[in-house]
Amino acid sequence: MLRNRLLGNVFSKAVRDWLTWTVIAVVALWLLAAMYVAVMSTSGDAYVTMLEDFPEALASIYGTQDGTAAGMALAGMYSIMAPIVLLAYAIGLGSSAAVGEEESKSLPVLLTSPLRRRSILVAKTAVVVIGVIFIIAGMWLGIEVSAALFGLDMSGHDQLAPAIQLAGLVLLFGALSLGVSAATGVSALGIGVAAGVALLSYFVTTLLPVVEELADVAKVTPWYLYSGAEALYEGIDPVLLALALGIAAVLFVAGAYRLDRRDLKG
Repeated sequence: MLRNRLLGNVFSKAVRDWLTWTVIAVVALWLLAAMYVAVMSTSGDAYVTMLEDFPEALASIYGTQDGTAAGMALAGMYSIMAPIVLLAYAIGLGSSAAVGEEESKSLPVLLTSPLRRRSILVAKTAVVVIGVIFIIAGMWLGIEVSAALFGLDMSGHDQLAPAIQLAGLVLLFGALSLGVSAATGVSALGIGVAAGVALLSYFVTTLLPVVEELADVAKVTPWYLYSGAEALYEGIDPVLLALALGIAAVLFVAGAYRLDRRDLKG
C-alpha cells in the first residue's frame, strides 16, 4: 500500500512538473493546424502548383501529399510540424525521466523511500507516454476544428492512422533519449544523441530515395518506420509500427537496467 502511494506521488509530481510543456505543445500544434488549414483553404491550389515545380529532392522533404489543399495541409502537419513538436517533447522529457532528479539534486529524497529506481523510471515514463498521446489527440482535434471553421474538406484522408504511426516514432526517439541519459547520467548527451539520430534519419529517409540506387538505404532508418507507412493514405502499417514500439521497449529496458546498476549522482 505504501509503495503504491509513493509511486502515485512520483506520477503526480511528474504530471505537475511537465504539465506546462504538454499544454505548450498542444497549443503550438493547434495554432499550426489553424495556420495550415487557413492558408490551404484559401490558396491551396497555388501551393500545390508551386510544389509541383520544386526539384524532387526539395519536394520530398514536404512529405507525401495527394495534390489537394487538404492533402497539403495534412502533409505539412504530419510530415514536418507535428514530428518537430512531439520529438522535442518526448526527447526532452525522456531524458528528464531518466536523470532529472539527479541533475536537480532532489534524488536523495526519492532514494530514502522504499521505491526501486526502475519503479520511479516507469512511473515517470508513463507520464511521458500519456503526454504524447494527449498531444496527438489534441492535434487531431485541432485539425478537425480548424477544417470545420475554414471549410476545408478533409474527407478521404485518414488522420487516425498517421497519428498512431507518429506515436510509434516519437516514443522510439523518446526511449533513445531516456536510454542514453539513464546509461550515462548526462541529460544533454541523451538529448543530443536522440535529436542527432532523428535529424540524420529524417534527411536520409527523405533525400536518398531521389537517387534510385540509394532508395533501399532509406528503408533502414528509424524515420522510415513512420514515413514508410504513408499512413495518411494507406492506413496503419502494423509491421513498421510494431518495429518502432519494439525498439522503443528495448531501449527503455536497457536504460532501466543500466540505471539500476549505475552509481547515481546527488
